[in-house]
Amino acid sequence: MSDYEIDEIRRIRREISARFGHDARKLGEYYRKLEEEYRKSGKYKFVDPPSEKPEPTKSGDEKAAD
Repeated sequence: MSDYEIDEIRRIRREISARFGHDARKLGEYYRKLEEEYRKSGKYKFVDPPSEKPEPTKSGDEKAAD
């Protein structure tokens, strides 16, 4: 991405944050509602995180990297 694109993304993020008085809770609620609307629309595909944590690997079975 070019510097222009990054600057534009940051400008838009600051603008959205300012709408909510830079309050993280209000901003989070806005994004949760937006996600809900997008999910209901059916126009977008969402990937949910796995419901279970993967089992940890056993360190005794693995060899150290050289």
